[in-house]
Amino acid sequence: MTIMQHQVEIARSPELVLAYACTARRWPEWHPSSLKVEGPSGPLTASSHFEEDIHAGGRAGHLSWDVIDYRPGLLWQAKAQGDHRLQLLLTYECRATASGTLFIRTLEYHLPGLLMRLANRFVLQKRIALESAESLQILRKVVERVIQ
Repeated sequence: MTIMQHQVEIARSPELVLAYACTARRWPEWHPSSLKVEGPSGPLTASSHFEEDIHAGGRAGHLSWDVIDYRPGLLWQAKAQGDHRLQLLLTYECRATASGTLFIRTLEYHLPGLLMRLANRFVLQKRIALESAESLQILRKVVERVIQ
């Protein structure tokens, strides 16, 4: 299991930040790996389901997501099944700060098979970490520009 966590300070309230971030249909606006999302609009609550086409770590794929937890302004969590038995757990946490919100994104994923684990260790993990860090910088800019 690979676990990576990134965080960013956003000058908006935790409720607004999390509502935007867990609106999966908006992911392509701020996450470079997210190409297309099909599913309900608005913030996705527990038991919501959506589909996503991605290009992450240099590889194209498809993910089938199920939201498992949503606590407005605090936490959002979803799990996904992907091509070739890829499994993901994505958690968004928000903590109020003096200037707005500390947004924390934790991605946990498992790639089956020895070759995929080796590729992850030496290539994919680094690329995915860079993409994740970049996505949070874009998220900050978009949220601060779009949400007043």
